[in-house]
Amino acid sequence: MKTLALVGGDLALSEGGYRMLSGAARIRQDLALALAEPYGHDPYHPEYGSVLASYIGEPLTAELEMLVRSEVVRVLQQYVDSQQAQIAADALSGSRSRFSFQDVVKSVQSVETDIQYDTLKITVALRTQSGAVVRVLRTVST
Repeated sequence: MKTLALVGGDLALSEGGYRMLSGAARIRQDLALALAEPYGHDPYHPEYGSVLASYIGEPLTAELEMLVRSEVVRVLQQYVDSQQAQIAADALSGSRSRFSFQDVVKSVQSVETDIQYDTLKITVALRTQSGAVVRVLRTVST
């Protein structure tokens, strides 16, 4: 599945049009955007985004680390569920799947967090259906 590439919040240009992403690059962009977007900010998708920015400035405790990790896992699960729903919709309609094996997340390998007072650094490793490992790095700050 292809999607438009974004650079600094703007569409990325390429020769003769807009640059497109698929596979690992698409997954990285999709998840980086979902982790940084404020939860509920999109009126058409009110459950999209995360509450990670609200944790910035909180006391650095084991509870905070657990909250950050659980929010990252929630966003990842929502992404996987969305992919599965689209795959099922394609199958039920008899359409060819819009996804390739490189586009579909098979499993989450690891979630790492580096929490500082003014910054959250998230590193996620995912495995796609094709067997490739995709690393997503996202920094959330105020």
